[in-house]
Amino acid sequence: MPPVRRLIFAILVAYYSGSPADAVASVGPNIITIVGDDIGWGDFSYHGSKIKTPAIDRLASEGMRLERFYVNPICSLTRASMMTGQFVARTGVNNGSGLPLDYRIMPADFRDAGYQTWMCGKWHLGGSAENAFQGREYYPDARGFSHFYGLLGGAVDYFTHVNRESGAKDWWRNGELSNDEGYSTDLLASEAIRLIKMRDKAKPFYLHVAFNSAHGPLQPPSGIKRGKEVYGEVVEAMDAAIGRVMAALDEEKLTDSTVVLLFSDNGAQEGMGGSNLPLRGFKGTAQEGGVRSPALIRYPPKILAGGAFRDWMWVGDVWPTLAAAAGIEARPSKPLDGINVWPAMIAESKVVRAPFLVGAKDRAWFAPPWKLLIQPEGTQELFDLEDDPLETKNLASEQTEVVAKMLGEMNKALEGVPLRGGGPNGRGKGKAPKGDHQKKKPRPNEGKPQPTPDLQ
Repeated sequence: MPPVRRLIFAILVAYYSGSPADAVASVGPNIITIVGDDIGWGDFSYHGSKIKTPAIDRLASEGMRLERFYVNPICSLTRASMMTGQFVARTGVNNGSGLPLDYRIMPADFRDAGYQTWMCGKWHLGGSAENAFQGREYYPDARGFSHFYGLLGGAVDYFTHVNRESGAKDWWRNGELSNDEGYSTDLLASEAIRLIKMRDKAKPFYLHVAFNSAHGPLQPPSGIKRGKEVYGEVVEAMDAAIGRVMAALDEEKLTDSTVVLLFSDNGAQEGMGGSNLPLRGFKGTAQEGGVRSPALIRYPPKILAGGAFRDWMWVGDVWPTLAAAAGIEARPSKPLDGINVWPAMIAESKVVRAPFLVGAKDRAWFAPPWKLLIQPEGTQELFDLEDDPLETKNLASEQTEVVAKMLGEMNKALEGVPLRGGGPNGRGKGKAPKGDHQKKKPRPNEGKPQPTPDLQ
């Protein structure tokens, strides 16, 4: 058969043999997102921590470190921005609300493109009795994931799986309470491995693993608390669980066909044992220690091993970026605030990006390299993060034109949007759940900041 006729024949076979979703499903890479909970910038050993994280270090060496990856400073807010690609001010989400149903979320795109979509871990976006938005329709497996195993709320006992705020068990499998016994971190990894091994091999998958490590109540696998060592043991247990999931990819010969993205939902919480050094601030504040997350991405065919992506990225970019990596179209119900940085990642080129917003009580507007930090009472701080990544010099009084320009950009971006989101509990009001929000005024991070090459 002549080459031209062979080409035409191949096109016709592809066209008539199945739907566009079938075509995508046959070629798209698998996607895994791994989210840690309340883990600081300085808590992985590849950033100099004494905590041993060999599995995460391996991912970093085989992939690319995302050295300027930004999140919101509180749990639910980051998860909402990840799933919607939206500034949290638009969604109104906070730790006690849940995500309104008028938002289509990221896994729905993968599901509609023929992917198997699974979630193992912490949801914290609605459905539980503690949320303003309650009911089965708010569960993750009613919003785009075909399978859900884990907790709906913000925190559980690592062994009993009881939510300490409600006193009720919060451990689910597809809408039904699960009585599985064991350490939560290990159970989540085991479920992820089971799904990978029992998958439909004719289709790719999107797997979201959201650990409750290292959120309180801190409990090591041994069940024996040893003061300051507990936090490190919890992180090391999560690292071991990640290693098990990565080993399953190796065994199934899926390593080279799977994109793995890993980050933390916010910085370490003050007084819990984690470290955001050398950054200032903690969970709950939009200072760098609260919102700059250790992060990495691995995809051997296209991501250079051992590289460092030093351009700005925020959690709202995850949806359009991973959709591009999978070769599918992002189809949100509302325009995305995030952008696709996949082309820049694989080419290691400069990102031409829109400014972005993170924060809770205080908010930070980023127009790289500038960061404008605005306190609830209106106080403004301006930092040039290229020259001053530790936020030591407030330039607001010197760079008044930059401040005015950034305020104008932010106000225009949020025109008509009530800044209702970001409070620690309820609909931007109310008391913070115990242990889940910083109650004291933010202070510089513990110890004397030490210089690190990862901040340039």
